[in-house]
Amino acid sequence: MIENCAFEDKCENTELIETHISWVVLTDNYAFKIKRPVKYSFVDFSSLEKRKYYCDLEIKLNSRLASEMYMAVVPVTADMVHGKPFDHSQKVIDYMVQMERMDNDKEMHRMLENKKVKKHHVEKLAERIAEFHKNTRIIKNAFDTGGFQETYKDILSVKDYVKKEAGDEYAGIISRATTISDEFLNSHRSYFNERILRNFRRDCHGDLNARNIFLYEDPVIFDCIEFNKYLRFIDVLNEIAFLCVDLDYYGYGNLSDHFYKSYLETYGAEEDESSERLFMYYKSYRANVRAKVAAISAQKNESGGDETAAIKRYLDLMNGYLESF
Repeated sequence: MIENCAFEDKCENTELIETHISWVVLTDNYAFKIKRPVKYSFVDFSSLEKRKYYCDLEIKLNSRLASEMYMAVVPVTADMVHGKPFDHSQKVIDYMVQMERMDNDKEMHRMLENKKVKKHHVEKLAERIAEFHKNTRIIKNAFDTGGFQETYKDILSVKDYVKKEAGDEYAGIISRATTISDEFLNSHRSYFNERILRNFRRDCHGDLNARNIFLYEDPVIFDCIEFNKYLRFIDVLNEIAFLCVDLDYYGYGNLSDHFYKSYLETYGAEEDESSERLFMYYKSYRANVRAKVAAISAQKNESGGDETAAIKRYLDLMNGYLESF
């Protein structure tokens, strides 16, 4: 419980969630998200003006899939930091996004952990995402082969750590995967751009994973990437690959396949050998990123066993996806 709570709500059941780019304060009925004043290669929240801009953009973009959740951009004053209520006469020192607090028990990753995700859940989800993709903005920029190669190969930065913690076999998986990725990207340049010409690159969510989904009867998909449009301007297969990797990771391979087929049916996209291989490639990319993030987290936290198991699991998935084609 927070004493002298400055938020316009009860503060009897509060929680603070921290990420590398934000703080989220959960009160009894709401969630308040504050952007950290950081500047990285992929995000710049270093000024008050930029944080205000991205708060507004976050509301606008997330209203596409979670309009019932995102409410308003709220100013923060120095007095509020000390538990006093908002006063219009005070200088604004920051901004925060106010959201409805949702039911934690309906978070998809929790439901996966508790084996409560069923076939009808992924069908509803596939339909919702496919309809969103069909109606969101088409992006026509040419595919950046070199940039994608570098992104995929960034996992080499944790190879030595993986070798130390998981052994030579997993370090070898990383080396083989980056080689296969380069070969695939170089040999399929024209196909990547053909898909763009066929309108498969869209202004997507960008971070479609189980932690960003509440499985109500009508799924609520939140926390899209507002701070870097290039992480959001992607092929729709790249988007759904992320969620399918999550389903595979938790041992729901059958639901992953069913989600994929339901998505294609609703979207109206015919699957052929080329698109199937591309989908598996994108799954390998998403598993690659998950493995890298787990390794970076393990190095920072020295968390040991749990993180090492996650790294191995993601690398096994990445390897399996690549071997399938």
